[in-house]
Amino acid sequence: MNYEWQMDLCPRSGNAAMLLPPAPVEETAWDILLALHSDERCELSLDKLGSIVSVSFPVLTHWLSQLEKRQLITGSKHGAGQELRAVMTSAGRELLNRYLSAVTGLQAGARH
Repeated sequence: MNYEWQMDLCPRSGNAAMLLPPAPVEETAWDILLALHSDERCELSLDKLGSIVSVSFPVLTHWLSQLEKRQLITGSKHGAGQELRAVMTSAGRELLNRYLSAVTGLQAGARH
């Protein structure tokens, strides 16, 4: 049996916490983070974001508050109407980029 695949699971930096999402992150929070990660041009209104993640506005604002406390997102005024939008912080984007890169690496390393 070949165990080389296990080497691909070891973080190169030596700090596994750098690759892992902050724990615990609930499914709704992950949905929000993934939606905001794909919204690089800040085009998602809060109403649209709530629709994408299929939650009511009170639930959305609860999770946005929790993610903001973790410094993964922040609020930003957008456009002429100065509508409030949720945007990922650079720390949040870097965390998700590292996580998604690690997951992609695991999938690419899986040989059947």
